Amino acid sequence: MFVPEKNLKDLIVSSVRAKERSISALAKDLTGVGYKFHRLFLAGYLKALADCGVLREKEIPPAKVYTTSTYRGKTLYDSVGEYVRAAETDPRAQSRLAVSVLSRLFRRPVFLREVRECGFDAVADIPTASKEEREDARRGLAKLHIQLPTNEPAYYVDERRNDVRDAIITDLLVEKFDMAPLVLDTRQTKLADR
Repeated sequence: MFVPEKNLKDLIVSSVRAKERSISALAKDLTGVGYKFHRLFLAGYLKALADCGVLREKEIPPAKVYTTSTYRGKTLYDSVGEYVRAAETDPRAQSRLAVSVLSRLFRRPVFLREVRECGFDAVADIPTASKEEREDARRGLAKLHIQLPTNEPAYYVDERRNDVRDAIITDLLVEKFDMAPLVLDTRQTKLADR
């Protein structure tokens, strides 16, 4: 079943996840939910998704058929988990740092499910969000069609200054947007005149 609010890639992936599809079958599926694309455009887009590893393409003459690939790109949660593990060795501190990074990025409490997506389970020492904050965040996610149980705990670490957290957020942005060539590895400092 398609959800019209999804982008084209998500629509295609959800369609071929259910059953492998030809270009014609995908065009028909997309037209059925209000997206009409020229067959050549769709063929090029599917080829690009296959080249990126999102889809798998196979020839069944006279057609090409697409299915989902086993490759799954790294998510934001995967990246946060990697950076946090590189910066901190204590598992309890890792969870707290992950919550700090995510709550700063999202400007909301972070749910247990999100902490687990980063690869962490220990949340014992992390302050929980108030019921009102948790419900506001849950309602906001529901608008994005992300359903969470009403009893799912949420955590919030409000630290005004946290250099490690801020460095992780910077590194995430540099990685995501391939900005490494723009970043100086060292900073030149001037000695004060004596």
